[in-house]
Amino acid sequence: MRKWIKCLVIVGLIVLLSITIVACSAPASPMTSEPLSLLTETGGKMVHQKVQLTNKQADGYIIPLGPANIVCVITDVGMLGCGAFDVMALDAFTYPAARVKSSSGKPIATIDDLLDGVVKETNAEATKRGINVGMSGREALDLL
Repeated sequence: MRKWIKCLVIVGLIVLLSITIVACSAPASPMTSEPLSLLTETGGKMVHQKVQLTNKQADGYIIPLGPANIVCVITDVGMLGCGAFDVMALDAFTYPAARVKSSSGKPIATIDDLLDGVVKETNAEATKRGINVGMSGREALDLL
Protein backbone atom coordinates (compact mmCIF):
# COMPACT_ATOMS: atom_id res chain seq x y z
CA MET A 1 0.00 0.00 0.00
CA ARG A 2 2.83 2.41 0.85
CA LYS A 3 4.49 1.82 -2.54
CA TRP A 4 1.19 2.75 -4.17
CA ILE A 5 1.05 5.99 -2.18
CA LYS A 6 4.68 6.74 -3.07
CA CYS A 7 3.82 6.27 -6.75
CA LEU A 8 0.76 8.49 -6.30
CA VAL A 9 2.94 11.26 -4.80
CA ILE A 10 5.44 11.01 -7.67
CA VAL A 11 2.64 11.06 -10.27
CA GLY A 12 1.20 14.08 -8.47
CA LEU A 13 4.58 15.77 -8.70
CA ILE A 14 4.68 15.17 -12.44
CA VAL A 15 1.16 16.57 -12.88
CA LEU A 16 2.04 19.57 -10.73
CA LEU A 17 5.19 20.05 -12.81
CA SER A 18 3.16 20.11 -16.02
CA ILE A 19 0.64 22.60 -14.63
CA THR A 20 3.34 24.83 -13.18
CA ILE A 21 5.34 24.95 -16.41
CA VAL A 22 2.26 26.15 -18.26
CA ALA A 23 1.34 28.66 -15.53
CA CYS A 24 4.84 30.07 -14.97
CA SER A 25 5.65 32.10 -18.02
CA ALA A 26 7.16 35.05 -16.12
CA PRO A 27 10.96 35.43 -16.14
CA ALA A 28 12.84 34.19 -13.11
CA SER A 29 13.70 36.64 -10.36
CA PRO A 30 17.26 37.04 -9.03
CA MET A 31 16.27 34.96 -5.96
CA THR A 32 16.04 31.82 -8.10
CA SER A 33 19.70 31.34 -9.00
CA GLU A 34 19.90 28.06 -7.03
CA PRO A 35 16.95 26.36 -8.75
CA LEU A 36 18.09 27.55 -12.17
CA SER A 37 21.60 26.21 -11.59
CA LEU A 38 20.10 22.87 -10.51
CA LEU A 39 17.99 22.86 -13.68
CA THR A 40 21.14 23.42 -15.74
CA GLU A 41 23.27 20.92 -13.78
CA THR A 42 20.71 18.11 -14.02
CA GLY A 43 19.58 18.80 -17.55
CA GLY A 44 16.13 19.61 -16.19
CA LYS A 45 15.70 16.11 -14.75
CA MET A 46 14.36 15.08 -11.38
CA VAL A 47 17.03 14.49 -8.73
CA HIS A 48 16.79 11.56 -6.29
CA GLN A 49 18.86 11.76 -3.13
CA LYS A 50 19.09 9.42 -0.12
CA VAL A 51 18.47 11.29 3.14
CA GLN A 52 19.91 9.89 6.37
CA LEU A 53 17.57 10.37 9.32
CA THR A 54 18.20 9.42 12.94
CA ASN A 55 16.89 5.85 12.66
CA LYS A 56 16.48 5.21 8.93
CA GLN A 57 16.99 6.47 5.40
CA ALA A 58 14.42 8.31 3.31
CA ASP A 59 14.16 9.30 -0.33
CA GLY A 60 14.49 12.96 -1.29
CA TYR A 61 13.29 14.31 -4.63
CA ILE A 62 13.92 17.64 -6.35
CA ILE A 63 12.04 18.50 -9.51
CA PRO A 64 13.52 21.60 -11.16
CA LEU A 65 10.90 23.80 -12.79
CA GLY A 66 13.07 26.67 -13.97
CA PRO A 67 12.12 29.48 -11.60
CA ALA A 68 11.37 27.05 -8.74
CA ASN A 69 11.94 23.53 -7.48
CA ILE A 70 9.44 21.08 -6.07
CA VAL A 71 11.17 19.41 -3.12
CA CYS A 72 10.01 16.53 -0.92
CA VAL A 73 11.33 13.73 1.26
CA ILE A 74 9.38 10.48 1.45
CA THR A 75 9.81 7.92 4.24
CA ASP A 76 8.26 4.47 4.56
CA VAL A 77 5.49 6.13 6.61
CA GLY A 78 4.83 9.63 5.23
CA MET A 79 6.26 12.70 3.53
CA LEU A 80 7.52 16.21 4.07
CA GLY A 81 7.23 18.69 1.23
CA CYS A 82 7.71 22.28 0.15
CA GLY A 83 4.86 24.76 -0.22
CA ALA A 84 3.71 23.21 -3.51
CA PHE A 85 2.10 20.29 -1.68
CA ASP A 86 -1.49 20.10 -0.47
CA VAL A 87 -0.89 17.98 2.62
CA MET A 88 -4.57 18.09 3.61
CA ALA A 89 -5.50 16.25 0.41
CA LEU A 90 -3.24 13.36 1.47
CA ASP A 91 -5.36 12.94 4.62
CA ALA A 92 -7.98 11.23 2.43
CA PHE A 93 -5.43 8.42 2.00
CA THR A 94 -4.55 8.42 5.74
CA TYR A 95 -1.04 9.39 4.64
CA PRO A 96 0.96 11.54 7.11
CA ALA A 97 2.27 14.69 5.45
CA ALA A 98 3.60 18.11 6.45
CA ARG A 99 4.40 21.27 4.50
CA VAL A 100 7.58 23.21 5.26
CA LYS A 101 8.55 26.84 4.74
CA SER A 102 12.17 27.92 4.40
CA SER A 103 13.78 29.33 7.53
CA SER A 104 15.82 31.75 5.37
CA GLY A 105 12.83 33.40 3.72
CA LYS A 106 13.94 32.22 0.26
CA PRO A 107 12.00 29.50 -1.56
CA ILE A 108 12.94 25.93 -0.71
CA ALA A 109 15.26 24.75 -3.46
CA THR A 110 17.21 21.82 -1.95
CA ILE A 111 16.76 18.90 0.42
CA ASP A 112 18.85 20.78 3.01
CA ASP A 113 16.46 23.75 2.77
CA LEU A 114 13.60 21.35 3.51
CA LEU A 115 15.39 19.77 6.48
CA ASP A 116 16.35 23.17 7.91
CA GLY A 117 12.92 24.68 7.24
CA VAL A 118 10.00 25.07 9.63
CA VAL A 119 6.79 23.03 9.53
CA LYS A 120 3.93 25.38 8.58
CA GLU A 121 1.10 22.88 8.08
CA THR A 122 0.39 19.27 9.04
CA ASN A 123 -2.47 16.97 8.22
CA ALA A 124 -4.31 14.94 10.88
CA GLU A 125 -2.23 11.81 10.26
CA ALA A 126 1.03 13.72 10.75
CA THR A 127 -0.29 15.35 13.91
CA LYS A 128 -1.12 11.88 15.29
CA ARG A 129 2.58 11.05 14.89
CA GLY A 130 3.61 14.10 16.93
CA ILE A 131 4.49 16.49 14.11
CA ASN A 132 3.60 20.06 15.03
CA VAL A 133 3.73 23.45 13.38
CA GLY A 134 7.00 25.19 14.29
CA MET A 135 9.32 22.18 14.45
CA SER A 136 12.16 21.76 11.99
CA GLY A 137 11.83 19.64 8.88
CA ARG A 138 14.42 17.20 10.22
CA GLU A 139 12.54 16.82 13.52
CA ALA A 140 9.33 16.12 11.61
CA LEU A 141 10.98 13.53 9.35
CA ASP A 142 12.42 11.72 12.35
CA LEU A 143 8.80 11.15 13.49
CA LEU A 144 7.79 9.63 10.15
